Amino acid sequence: MELHGIDEFMRYLKGKYDISERKSEWRALTGRDHVNSRFDTFVFTDEKVYQIRAVEIMPKKMAAVASEVGGASPDMLELIKGGAPVPLSVMSRSSDALSVMMFGMQQYSSDISDLLRREYYQSRQDQLDRDLERSLKIILERLEYRSTYRSLKQDQESYFG
Repeated sequence: MELHGIDEFMRYLKGKYDISERKSEWRALTGRDHVNSRFDTFVFTDEKVYQIRAVEIMPKKMAAVASEVGGASPDMLELIKGGAPVPLSVMSRSSDALSVMMFGMQQYSSDISDLLRREYYQSRQDQLDRDLERSLKIILERLEYRSTYRSLKQDQESYFG
């Protein structure tokens, strides 16, 4: 899967969802890494698992990258049920219809997303981090994002510190 941006990934994912005959099996779990304030969303389709890594660059604006991270096992699907249900619009704020997941609700648990990131999909994390840092660097070349991002990071550091 060669994708070049989160918009392209969301179109790809929406297309996969539209042709899926087992839509009811799709699940999503989001959590926040409190060390670096990044969001990880794991999308469990009827065939594969995708991870979206995102960082807030200004209020209601996110920089994100996505990648296929592997497959799902029955124990993982049981594990993600341990999160709390949350409407996707709370976590995925955007006026772009492609960025809103197809199934309306997802689970939220930073503990479970951390477990998935560290234990199940550890081999994919370095590449996702590099891709996100590259995207973030490009975005922060624009002055209006850079100053707001710095302010947001300072607020987060004081809150989580």
